[in-house]
Amino acid sequence: MTRILVIEDEAPIRDEVVDWLLFEGYDVRGVGNGRLGIEAIYQESPDLIICDIAMPEMDGHQVLLEIRSNVNFAHIPFIFLTASADRDSVRKGMNLGADDYLTKPFTHSEVMNAVRSRLDLKLIQEAQWQNRIDMLNSALIEEHEKNRLKTRLVAMFSHDFRNPLALILSSSNIIRNYEQRITTEQKHYHLDRIDGSVTFLVQMLDEMLMLAELESGNLAFAPESLDITDFIEGIVEEFRLIDQQSHKIVFQSTLNHPMQVDPKLLRQITSNLLSNALKYSPPGMNVTVTLIEKDEHIRLVVADQGIGIPKDSLPQLFEPFYRAKNARNASGTGLGLSIVRDCVTRHQGKIEIESEIDKGTRCIVWLPCSVKSKLDDIP
Repeated sequence: MTRILVIEDEAPIRDEVVDWLLFEGYDVRGVGNGRLGIEAIYQESPDLIICDIAMPEMDGHQVLLEIRSNVNFAHIPFIFLTASADRDSVRKGMNLGADDYLTKPFTHSEVMNAVRSRLDLKLIQEAQWQNRIDMLNSALIEEHEKNRLKTRLVAMFSHDFRNPLALILSSSNIIRNYEQRITTEQKHYHLDRIDGSVTFLVQMLDEMLMLAELESGNLAFAPESLDITDFIEGIVEEFRLIDQQSHKIVFQSTLNHPMQVDPKLLRQITSNLLSNALKYSPPGMNVTVTLIEKDEHIRLVVADQGIGIPKDSLPQLFEPFYRAKNARNASGTGLGLSIVRDCVTRHQGKIEIESEIDKGTRCIVWLPCSVKSKLDDIP
């Protein structure tokens, strides 16, 4: 219930105002001077104060100055009661921070209108302050999440960079120090290890830079006419070299004309899906990349015969850093599918994942044949 304090030294006026407010359903207390009023404010913290200006012991201006200097009570609406000739006192009170004033003699409707108006305004102000607090809290939470993300990225990259760097140093030292003693086949083996490690490091750096662009909102969306068949076939060939024939990578396409896509984002989509398919497939298994045009969309499917994804992990797959239960020991950042989803969204497309444990996974990407050139236009 709304609490109202009436501070008035003239008992008949005080009692009349208190009765009016009680009849309207407010919780009201009346006191006879400013000193008692201050005590009541500290005890009850009312929602609104009605106070006479001219009072013994402590006048209305002193009461107002006291509560406006206290952060706990500075927000309480304050209405002055004053004699009709006391204009200078009213002006002084308003300068001190009073919200309204009523001139004696006043009517029931004048009191109620002033009270309701100030209480309604207080509700609006409280809602505005709460909205600001909520916005600040959201900003703090977002900043906390960004800092947490940066911490995880630093820890993850400092850890995951060590293995490929160690492989590069090891193979380069062998080639340099034992060049005359190793066979051509062994030399090619170590060169392939270096190439694969460099590609892995570049992919990790690309993912980190892409994530930074996504977070900052600076990732440009720039579709252009592109021969997607040749483009993706080139990516597939890169992975064939890196994979060193550990898997059979099959590429099929029925597209025979250019499409409007963003090459940078399409590379992220294809590379991440193909990398996952190879990473989670046992050696010797097939990985298939299929590209067709269907229902005015480009349909890109990357399918493997790997370990599959548990059903309870599917809803969280696109969250940054998330790893399915059966894939947590694999190398990588855990950012790939999150980046893929954002790249697909910027094309106004969608991605679907079908998977079965120990039978494989199919990632199906749908990209419209016609896309808008401005990211702001993307729904």
